[in-house]
Amino acid sequence: MEYILYNTDIFDPTLAEKFDAVILSELHQFADKKVYKFIASFHVENLSNVSGFESFKLPPSNKVKTRNKSDGKDKMYEVLGFQLKQLEGVLLKNNIEFISTTIQGDRLESSQIIKIEIESDMPKSTASNNGRKQQFGRVSTVMPSKIYTENLVSKLASERLTELYNKFFSIIRNKKMMSEILEIDETDDDNKLFQAFVKKYGRLWLTTCENEKELLDNLKNKSIEIVNKYLAD
Repeated sequence: MEYILYNTDIFDPTLAEKFDAVILSELHQFADKKVYKFIASFHVENLSNVSGFESFKLPPSNKVKTRNKSDGKDKMYEVLGFQLKQLEGVLLKNNIEFISTTIQGDRLESSQIIKIEIESDMPKSTASNNGRKQQFGRVSTVMPSKIYTENLVSKLASERLTELYNKFFSIIRNKKMMSEILEIDETDDDNKLFQAFVKKYGRLWLTTCENEKELLDNLKNKSIEIVNKYLAD
């Protein structure tokens, strides 16, 4: 479900009220036995509005206590975090169960809109094995720039996978064998080989220790199988 709040921005002190007014007529859309993921997006250009963050009035409890004066970045996170909490309050008020909430800067059509996305995450189990009501942990995320974060993640993934690719295939140096290990048609194209590696083992860049071991074992065993095949010929 997607909702657009018009004539507003991340600095609007009545943002939560506007969201509440919109969601009030949509409550029939939310199932009682489900939990939801919530994302509020604002135009990323708002991040450059330093005066907007500086002039935003926060309750005393939301101000940084560890510093006499917070810098611009601190105030930005404070404002975004405060607005997210206000929006979460609307969900709670209307009995919409949620497991995660995010506020993020994104490329929107206008700097004067807020885009709200609410997606069903999973069925809600009303009771645990001992008969008590299931309690869900909630995760709140402040992401000033979705674009920057995605680019950073992409860069880190590329660097890690390139490192792994070079490490595994530096001792083989036979593209025919590499093609077989990656289970693609024979090719001398380094880019095709790397893309095949990413497609098959891309999860290696960020995964659990258990999954990493499984993927590495699969790659190792496949490599040994192909190398032994060529040695036997």
